[in-house]
Amino acid sequence: MPLTSRYLAYKDLVDFLKKAEKDYPDLVELESIGKSYEGRDIWEITITQKKTGNPALKPAIYIDGNHHAGEVTGSAVCLYTIEHLLQNYATNPEIETMLDAKTFYVVPRISPDGAELYLSTPFMLRSSVRPYPDEDLGEGLVPQDVDGDGFILQMRWEDPAGQWKMSEKDSRVMARRRPGEVGGRYFRVVSEGLFQNFDGVEIKQARPKWGLDLNRNYPGNWHAANQQTGPGPFPFSEPETRAVGDFLLHHPNIAMSLSYHTSGGYILRARTAGPDRDMPQPDLMAYLATGRRGQDITGYPCVSIFEGFTADERRPSTGSFIDFAYDIRGIPAYAVELWDLQGRAGVPRRDLKQRMTLSEEQAEDDDVKVMAYIDKELASEGFHAWKGFNHPQLGKVEIGGLDPKFMRQNPPVKLLEQECHKNCLFSIMLAQTMPGIGLLDAKCEKTGDREYDFSCAVKNAGYLPTSATQQAQTVRAVKPIKVKVALAKGVTLLAGKPYDELPHLPGWGSMGGSYGLEKKIRFVFKTDSSFRGKRLATLTVETERAGIVTKEVFVP
Repeated sequence: MPLTSRYLAYKDLVDFLKKAEKDYPDLVELESIGKSYEGRDIWEITITQKKTGNPALKPAIYIDGNHHAGEVTGSAVCLYTIEHLLQNYATNPEIETMLDAKTFYVVPRISPDGAELYLSTPFMLRSSVRPYPDEDLGEGLVPQDVDGDGFILQMRWEDPAGQWKMSEKDSRVMARRRPGEVGGRYFRVVSEGLFQNFDGVEIKQARPKWGLDLNRNYPGNWHAANQQTGPGPFPFSEPETRAVGDFLLHHPNIAMSLSYHTSGGYILRARTAGPDRDMPQPDLMAYLATGRRGQDITGYPCVSIFEGFTADERRPSTGSFIDFAYDIRGIPAYAVELWDLQGRAGVPRRDLKQRMTLSEEQAEDDDVKVMAYIDKELASEGFHAWKGFNHPQLGKVEIGGLDPKFMRQNPPVKLLEQECHKNCLFSIMLAQTMPGIGLLDAKCEKTGDREYDFSCAVKNAGYLPTSATQQAQTVRAVKPIKVKVALAKGVTLLAGKPYDELPHLPGWGSMGGSYGLEKKIRFVFKTDSSFRGKRLATLTVETERAGIVTKEVFVP
């Protein structure tokens, strides 16, 4: 059965990862990086050609999905990427070369508990199943599948004070009532569910049972619950985010990161809590250029979260993985909002600020276009016709609307492969931008009695600097380039040091263009009468994010 023929439950996801490890032992290592709230393993799969070096010593890209329970398209893209890399290693020279030199770390499902609840019940939730802030929901509407059809849709009923009406352009669409509009049929519209402690009159929403947001639980610009929704009691309070944080801290070779979310069709980039002017300019230029390539591949524009994806800049998103990765660890960080239903329907792209100020007519036209697209391309799949139901508390209502899970939040399965493939290609492009250290123009000459002069160039062949970002150097999240010389017996150094440090080298995507990509190093060796053989020394150049290169220096 094709991987994209369904959204995988936890057991099937784990079975796929274990089979990948069994089928590709030279390319795969599988480990649990921690346990979820309910005790499920959070699996990480490492993909690289192990015969060409230790995975932890190669430049690495970190990819994850399902920070948010219902965003299961993210897991699907992760699994598709794993399969694509493994199946094409032997036949695609680009992938072979890449996996020989680089490492992929993939965590397909950060919130396994929440995703399992989402996939196996009608319920929706943000992230973890841990009750938060407590189990007391208070008074109000609690979403439930009251008619027993397996979905939690919308309920509508007539009310002269209702804010909604049936669109004259498509009666299935609920359109916003205009100011001063009277004389028609108007409706109240709420989530399908039951009211807790209902007094028969007041319509209000109960507190969510599962209010945690794992992507607000990281230490990057973390804020408490009075300023942010669902952040948890303190950064890394949740086992899922703590596992991710520990993994990043224990893998200093990570030079790129990518998180998959849904929905909207955007490539989001740092920062979430500050404008571009506060970012080091070399990093901003790299983000902009890489984002343009990402748009070419996916069709999704790349925007700053703060400047292009924040409705109110006075209350930006905080505690996100992106800000942890970039601000604290200095790792380039992207998050893709997968699945653009409105874009596929031909709705004009608008940022969040524009959406907040849409007129009633524009919003109605957008919803009518979505319905037309669903009718034409999906044979009305994912829309549930409004049907009468005798609600135990409200009396006569109608229940229906778009499927909130596999139409609004995630693509229907028939479109899943399209979404997976183009985003898999985006992740491969990002991996190709990572730095890569090398030695060039090595030359050893005899310059006197038992004296040998050796020189070479340490060069960065990657698009990004050897530190991955300027931010990494600013916050000292990455160590300098280390140069080590191990002398053979009977050899001493007349010039040069057995241990030295070099400043980080820019990449070919830097603002300096062709300048500064390499650094010359030189040593003068002297042999004594005890020297035997031809090897003078072993030169090792180590970087945390651009790899390690070793060269034997021989008598010419």
